[in-house]
Amino acid sequence: MHSLSSRAIRFTLLLFVILALPVRAAMPIQSPTDSRQYEVFTLPNRLQVVVVSDPTSDKGAASLNVQAGSQNDPKGREGLAHFLEHMLFLGTEKYPEADAYQQFISANGGSHNAYTAFDHTNYFFDVKADALPDALDRFAQFFISPLFTPQYVDRERHAVHSEFKAKIRDDGRRLYVAGKLAMNPQHPYSQFAVGNLDTLADRPASPVRDDLITFYKNHYSANLMTLAVVGNQSTSELRKLVEERFAAVPDRDLKALTIDTPLYDADQLPKQLDVVTLMQTRQLQLSFPIKPMREYWRKKPVNYIASLVGYEGEGSLLSLLKQKGWAQALGASAGMDLEGQASFNVGIELTEAGFEHYNEVVGLFFSYIDALKHSGVRKELYDEEALLANTDFRFREPREAIHEVTNLSVSLSRYPAVHLLDAPYRYDSFDAELIKGYLDQLTPEHLVLTRAAQNLSTDQRTPRYEIDYRLGKPDEKALASWQKPAKNEQLYARGLNPFVAHDLSLLAADSQPEATPERIWQAEGGDLWFLQDDSFGVPRANLYLALLTDTANITPKAAVLNELYARMLSDRLNEVLYDASLAGLSADIYDHSRGISLRLTGYNDRMPLLLDAILRAAKEQPSSESRFARIKQLLKEDLENASKEKPYTQTFSTLYRSLLPQWTDEEQLKALEPLTLADLQNYLPNLFSHVHMRALAHGNLTEESARLMAEKVYNALVANSPAPATPKLPVVQLPAGRTLHATLDLDHNDSALTLYMQGENTDIQTRSEIALLNEIISTPFYNQLRTEQQLGYIVFASFMPLSEVPGIALVVQSPVADPVNLEAAFNVFLDQMQQSLAELPEQTLDGFRRSLISRIDQRDNSLKERTSRFWRELDRDNTAFDTPEQMIAAVNKVTLTQLTKRLQQLRSRELAVRSFGNQSNKGDSGGDDKALLDALKTEQQFVPGSATLP
Repeated sequence: MHSLSSRAIRFTLLLFVILALPVRAAMPIQSPTDSRQYEVFTLPNRLQVVVVSDPTSDKGAASLNVQAGSQNDPKGREGLAHFLEHMLFLGTEKYPEADAYQQFISANGGSHNAYTAFDHTNYFFDVKADALPDALDRFAQFFISPLFTPQYVDRERHAVHSEFKAKIRDDGRRLYVAGKLAMNPQHPYSQFAVGNLDTLADRPASPVRDDLITFYKNHYSANLMTLAVVGNQSTSELRKLVEERFAAVPDRDLKALTIDTPLYDADQLPKQLDVVTLMQTRQLQLSFPIKPMREYWRKKPVNYIASLVGYEGEGSLLSLLKQKGWAQALGASAGMDLEGQASFNVGIELTEAGFEHYNEVVGLFFSYIDALKHSGVRKELYDEEALLANTDFRFREPREAIHEVTNLSVSLSRYPAVHLLDAPYRYDSFDAELIKGYLDQLTPEHLVLTRAAQNLSTDQRTPRYEIDYRLGKPDEKALASWQKPAKNEQLYARGLNPFVAHDLSLLAADSQPEATPERIWQAEGGDLWFLQDDSFGVPRANLYLALLTDTANITPKAAVLNELYARMLSDRLNEVLYDASLAGLSADIYDHSRGISLRLTGYNDRMPLLLDAILRAAKEQPSSESRFARIKQLLKEDLENASKEKPYTQTFSTLYRSLLPQWTDEEQLKALEPLTLADLQNYLPNLFSHVHMRALAHGNLTEESARLMAEKVYNALVANSPAPATPKLPVVQLPAGRTLHATLDLDHNDSALTLYMQGENTDIQTRSEIALLNEIISTPFYNQLRTEQQLGYIVFASFMPLSEVPGIALVVQSPVADPVNLEAAFNVFLDQMQQSLAELPEQTLDGFRRSLISRIDQRDNSLKERTSRFWRELDRDNTAFDTPEQMIAAVNKVTLTQLTKRLQQLRSRELAVRSFGNQSNKGDSGGDDKALLDALKTEQQFVPGSATLP
């Protein structure tokens, strides 16, 4: 035995002290404009945590990510991970009531949700800032002591089944499910993931509750969890909150599932999958299994390839396909990004002609890949991608707290702590061989080709979603041509982007900045509101313009021509707009019932350049017959497909059309059918006749530059025929004393009911009372009709203002109850609420007031959020920009007596929009009041204050 020297003893003791200290990771690299403080640490139970201190935040938020998802579902128990996600919300040992968590979140101005992915599950919430400690306490219990109460296990199985049924006729879900048919059936990604009453049924030797608890214990462990928390407390305070509440999460020393089974069976490739859609669409998807890419997050070779393949400017695949009249849109991205394997996807929206030539479309794709191999792997293009990403990170604006934590909790499980924030933006080094290696994997031999359209010839049907499909091999002759693609001179890698901002400086203000916009320019038929604003520290600006005219919606034909013009203009400018968007400068051109609007957002340096390009195109007559035919067909399909949207979505569409000056899809289709390019050309002078321009410039702009841009638009499009501002959209006033009904005939297995209760005027006091009522009833409505009665998966109450006319919509889409029974359930609930309101303690009411005020009084998280708030105020003609302050003052004055009377008033003016779906026995439907609603609109029976009529 050797004795230790005193120096060795001191070193040993020092090492012991160091090892005993709490484990702290390197602090994340932050954007220079990010003033928040971060701390990353690991609890003794090995749960990894990032806390974010934002003293200015009016919200607290948290997200916990678990490295377990649908890939962990046991055979025969498909959907169990998803079912578990549902169950964790329904009571814990510390908070046993099934709605305790939801009630607390809602009562504190918050929201909550969760999702189950293939390899992880994520839970998240936000609340007003001072409620964060108590919300975290309730949240943590999900992962410490959930009850799995037997009665709710049985009820929530039906909620999962309702979720499955609600999307059974949703083409997005159906195509996602169909895509799994081409996968290796031995890979868990190919399995059913949602769950239903069959997969979650009790079995003699296997009650589903027992399997649920076993799954929880086998896959939920602190060492597989990452937690993100944002609050206005200091990082040390936030850390203490987390340590006190999450230290008890058990560390079961589990390992995340690793899957060696290939996603696709290489011996079975290439494959062609034909899928019949419900909507009128023509989709072509090219998918390729590729090697894992997560390890290359610093170099992003697949992102670089996707950027080139998805490019829409000159020389691009989409540009050529549009020239040929074969495609409407194209997107390229990483598909599945799993730990051990991945895929690359290209989706193309084809025209009718393009679908007939789909083999040639695929051939052009491989010609483009060849072109990229020969000339597309270039350092200057990679460096430009890196520059743009670095600029975006440098001027990264914080997102809403709930979105921030959700992103951070997932990122913490994937990236080193030091790169927690900047990992998505890093392009550290150009690696030509690595990029070429991925390009070499995009070959016909590895292709999974999917065609999705109506009226395809198929020979099989899936059992659950009843999807008709055919799975086989691509045409041999076509495959041979893809393997030796012809060179096409019109396909080449893009050049450098002319819209990349060079001047990223913040402009000095000419004077003390104002808090709200001021009108700095006015002419006959136009004005400009302006606010220079550098408070977010970003060289960005927003220019919002509305060209308002009475003629845009005067007839169905005018409405359709208005939309055709906006779409034609956007399509014509597509190559320019795409380059601009890549450089962080976007333009949105859209039509609406009062005219045409343009929104320019992004780095201000090149904004005048983009505006000039848009104005040149806007003044020119549309002249392309082929573009017109393609845009007209697309609009026709969009109008036809509206009748196949989710039932509850269609009830809202009908509600808007019944009460606002909107035309039905059928009326617009009838008006669209005979239209020609000449009709659009003849319409254009009418569109820019008697026009009023409203403009808002906000951000990193000087008065002079804002005025110059506004004057350019005014002189180009307005000056020849200016007009006063058009009135706001009037809202039909429902008659008092009865419930009107509008009944839809929809082909869907679910029924749906939206009960809209309308306020009697637009007064700020009326709006505040109705908003407060919704705050009070939304959670109990959800709990009673969904959790307790299990009437459907889609259940919610929503505050619903229409042109400042306040109202509340109660909504259920149900696989088990018809609209007559749903309406009866709604009325029972409202009767109970009428009684509950009368007995509501003042202290409880005050809590609801504070909750609503926290929703109203939210800070602007970004320049764009602030611009949008100002724009809404201008649309209200409120140039004091103080609607939130008015609402808060009014909410603070609302009494229980007023609320009770207001609910009675709301119930006296009701419109029930409903669909019985495919139920054979529709019972006593109670008739339909469409004719009365049309008459009210014709007679201009409008809510007082909803519009100033001409």
